Amino acid sequence: MAEGNKSIKNDVVHKLVKNFLSGNLKYDLTQDEINELSLDKQEMFLQSTIHSPLYKQYPLKVEFCRLFFKKLIKYLDQYSEVHDDMYEFICSLMKIKNEENTFCYRHYIFQNLNDIITIKETNNMVINGTTGMKTWEAAIMLSDWMLCNKELFHNKRLLELGSGVGFTGITIGKFCSSKSITLTDCHSDVLNLLVENIKINFPDLQKTTTLQFPSFKNEHKVIDVIKLDWHCLEDIDVNYYPDIVIGADIVYDPSILLPLCSVLDTFFNRNPHLQVYIASVIRNEDTFNQFTKVLDNINVAVDKVVPSECVFLNWDKEMKRCILKIIKKT
Repeated sequence: MAEGNKSIKNDVVHKLVKNFLSGNLKYDLTQDEINELSLDKQEMFLQSTIHSPLYKQYPLKVEFCRLFFKKLIKYLDQYSEVHDDMYEFICSLMKIKNEENTFCYRHYIFQNLNDIITIKETNNMVINGTTGMKTWEAAIMLSDWMLCNKELFHNKRLLELGSGVGFTGITIGKFCSSKSITLTDCHSDVLNLLVENIKINFPDLQKTTTLQFPSFKNEHKVIDVIKLDWHCLEDIDVNYYPDIVIGADIVYDPSILLPLCSVLDTFFNRNPHLQVYIASVIRNEDTFNQFTKVLDNINVAVDKVVPSECVFLNWDKEMKRCILKIIKKT
C-alpha cells in the first residue's frame, strides 16, 4: 500500500478501503461518516484503492467495483461534493462490457492497511467441477478465530485439509508463528491457483520443487503444497504427522464424510495428541449432524465453538456457524 496509508486510522476512510478491497458490498454509512468524507478524505480513499499499486496490479471484479462506487456516490451525492475521479472511474468501468477472464482478486485487510492478504479466485461458484477456487465464509471466520488464539498454533506443524485458494493457510503463514504449514487439496487446478496465491503473498520465500507441487521456505517459515485425495490414504507420507489439522467448509457433502474421518483417524493414530479444528457454515443440518455421528466411529471427543464477534476480519455474523474442536478420547 502507499506510504500515505500509514496515517489512515480506524475511521470512515479505513472502513471504506477495507470493504472495497475485500469485495464487500454490505456496508452502510452514518450521517456523521458521510459528513466526514470531505474531498481530501475521498482523495485518501481513492489513493488507497483504485489509484494504488495494489489495485493496479491485482484488480477487483469489474461488476463489484461498479456497484460499490455507485452505492458510495449515492451516499455522497445527497450531502457532499463528490470527487471527480469517482465519476471517471465509473465511466471507465462502463466501457468494459464483460469480465476479461473468470478470475479476479480480493484483498483482505487485518488490523491496519499494511496487513493485507491478496487472493486470486474465481468469479464463479463452481469452475471445472470444483468449488475450491473461491474464498468461502467459513475460511474467513476460522482465520479470524485463529488470529484470536495464536498461542495454540505457536511452533506447531499444521496441516490444512481442502485448502482451496489458500486464504486460511496464508493467514497462518503471515500472522501465526507456526513451525510449518502443509496445504492440501485434491484438484490440480485448485493447487495451481493455491501456489499462485502463495507466490503473491510471500514473494521473499524461496521456492523448491521436489515433487509435483513446490515448497516455499526461508529460515523462519515453511509452506508445503501437497495433493491429497481423501480416498487415497496412501498419498499421505507415512513419516509425516501434524500437531494440528484444520479445515474450513469441508463438511458439505455426505459422500465425503467417511473419507474425511478416515483421514483424521490416520493422523490421530500417528499423533494421539493431535488437535483438529473444522469450521463450517451450516447450510444443511442433516449433513452436519451426520458428520458428528460419523466422528463417533473414530473414538474422539468433540467440542463446539461458535464465534460471536468479528475481530480482525469481517464475516457474516448472521450465518449459522460452528467450529468443531476434535481430540482423541483418553
